Amino acid sequence: MKQSSTAYGAAFLRAMENLLPEDKRFFEDPYSRKILPPVYRYFVIIMRPPKIWNFLMNMREKLTPGVVGGVLCRTRYIDDLLINAIKEGVGTVVNLGAGMDTRAFRIPGIENIQYFELDSPELLKVKSSNINKEIGELPSNVSLVPIDFNSQDLGEELKKAGYTLSLKTFFIWEGVTQYISKEAIDNTLKYFAQAPTGSRIVFTYVLKSFINGSYIPDGLNILYKTMLKKKNPFWFCGFDPAEMKEYLSKYSLSLIEDVGNEEYLERYIKPKSRDLTVMEIERTVLAEVK
Repeated sequence: MKQSSTAYGAAFLRAMENLLPEDKRFFEDPYSRKILPPVYRYFVIIMRPPKIWNFLMNMREKLTPGVVGGVLCRTRYIDDLLINAIKEGVGTVVNLGAGMDTRAFRIPGIENIQYFELDSPELLKVKSSNINKEIGELPSNVSLVPIDFNSQDLGEELKKAGYTLSLKTFFIWEGVTQYISKEAIDNTLKYFAQAPTGSRIVFTYVLKSFINGSYIPDGLNILYKTMLKKKNPFWFCGFDPAEMKEYLSKYSLSLIEDVGNEEYLERYIKPKSRDLTVMEIERTVLAEVK
């Protein structure tokens, strides 16, 4: 599985969300479709009729129950946090492992924010090309920062791009931590903790119990075998929610909120009367630099 496939998959789900009636959508995203590769855009067109949309999304739900709901709800949750951060006066956003994220175009007020997106050179090359072709020039406040996370230093590459740790920052780290080592996560949190007091970070994580195979919810056996196959696993690291507060405190980070399927159901799905489940295996943390 290539890194780009997960980025495209999440963007595809966001594009699918924008096909729903406005009163049913969790968020507005007219841009994800535009920056997807042609084959994904083709499937977006195919799924415009509501019957086909429902049929294919139901098939996906049966294959990996709760994954669609989880990705869509975490997108909305992070959107809400970013909107609030902008209202509270944050001036800089660092989106680490941004993939095909479109928040730099669609979040109200984002045009006034210094915005850094980091990901692999190959993925950002495709993204930049599609932006130029389908949307227009990259906004002047946005910097795409290519980085090989395995061989390049995060701080050095951000510094080259014009970011300084003296700025109060909102960090986004979505759908990444399970793909990297515990040491890499530790080092990244150490970096975040150097930002000014009041800076915040939102990141997702997969349950340790799923990573080690001690808890595999009904219907997610295929996902487990795909992402955690013995010879060449794609996922490496998970966390126990009960240990998160203490873990973050080691890096001068204060836990504000740790949300999962129950919170998503109450905040987003029930108010929209959507027939969606949310996977239990992934949660999202909001923390603040002490």
